[in-house]
Amino acid sequence: MSPSRMISTLFGDEEPSIIADSDSFLQECKLWGFKTANISELMELPKSSIVFSFSNAAAKRTFEIAKNTKTKKSIFCATQVFEPTLPTALYSLRLLLNSDFDRSLRTQRSVLNMLNSNHDFSLYGNEADATVSILPHAQPYALLSEDISENFVQSVAEFFEVHYAHMNAQEPCPFSFTGTLKVAGILTVLRKHNSILPEGLRASLKWLSDRISIEGAFLSISDNTIISLKLNNEEQIKLLDLAAGSRGLKLTEFAIGVNEEISSSIDYRVNSQMNEGISGVHLAIGDGSSGFHIDFLSPSVSVSPIH
Repeated sequence: MSPSRMISTLFGDEEPSIIADSDSFLQECKLWGFKTANISELMELPKSSIVFSFSNAAAKRTFEIAKNTKTKKSIFCATQVFEPTLPTALYSLRLLLNSDFDRSLRTQRSVLNMLNSNHDFSLYGNEADATVSILPHAQPYALLSEDISENFVQSVAEFFEVHYAHMNAQEPCPFSFTGTLKVAGILTVLRKHNSILPEGLRASLKWLSDRISIEGAFLSISDNTIISLKLNNEEQIKLLDLAAGSRGLKLTEFAIGVNEEISSSIDYRVNSQMNEGISGVHLAIGDGSSGFHIDFLSPSVSVSPIH
């Protein structure tokens, strides 16, 4: 999909500006032909914008000035909670520009209809062997075309997945997952420093991510609890349990990705939010606060109702 078609789908005739708090990133975007602005210099968002926040302060400011902007269409990329580096941000922007937003929104609607019309599903393809059941009245989150027909500020991730989240441990989980998945990559998010977590976890997770991106891994889940993550027959579950914080090995998310256009361009070594939208499924543990939120990406997996 050409950037011009992506821009037309989301912004109509309005060319979007790139907004960020990194001058080096903005300079690169200028070389790509975009209008740019530093978030610190704005009192309102442009009518159409793509925002990359490299710090929590920039993310907070984005939403503060969005409240003061009457007419706005904006994609928000929270770079700071993944990997706030120039190469990662440029990688994410490149994938974003090559994504088929129109197709992804239409696929989200189709997936949403399937999930709302059935309760039990099988997962197959790419060596997956799993089932998932959805609790009655559970509400999946999906982004539809009518959600962006007028003013919006939407996280980039919401354009490319339909998901169920279980972030409140005191409430029933909206899904029940059991089975095995072949994992091509992981993503890790820690929203703020947590002194209770062991030292060196970030480096250990980077090591794990690099290994998985090369060798792949097999994830086993029993009744929403991860019981194994094997890399070349080496068990890595202790690292996951240490990193995930108070939620431990219990699943906190089940999602179906719909971004088929980027499948051949993914680099699983990069901790980019764009990766999780790849067509297939992903599961997650952790809440991102008491411990890391860790996504396990399993591309090319299909989800089908069990009748």
